[in-house]
Amino acid sequence: MSMLLGVWAVGSIVLFLLGMRDLFTFGDAAPAHSARGGAFLLGCAFLLVAAPLAATVIGALGGQTIYAGVCAVLALGGLVLGGLLAVKGLQETGAITKPAAVVPTQTTSHCVEFSGGDTRCPGG
Repeated sequence: MSMLLGVWAVGSIVLFLLGMRDLFTFGDAAPAHSARGGAFLLGCAFLLVAAPLAATVIGALGGQTIYAGVCAVLALGGLVLGGLLAVKGLQETGAITKPAAVVPTQTTSHCVEFSGGDTRCPGG
């Protein structure tokens, strides 16, 4: 049973780091392997929920209520973190669309001369 939690701890960290390696960018360069990085994040999200949930079921069936309770809390925490990672993973693999980038609107300004002969417009 504790082997499941070992796989959970080590496996989720390894999958997260592999995903971040493929999604990390320098400056304006696009990531080279965004779909692969998204797949690693999806695997991490699945592992964050599935391993402690399986350990909860095994502990409950084995009569170890404290172990089952701790694993249930870990599964709930994994559900929250896994949900966040799953959204990013689905965006990177192309299963859901990324939100459109916010493009600032261009404001045009123009110079208006007023009567009185005093102009403050550029160029005269």
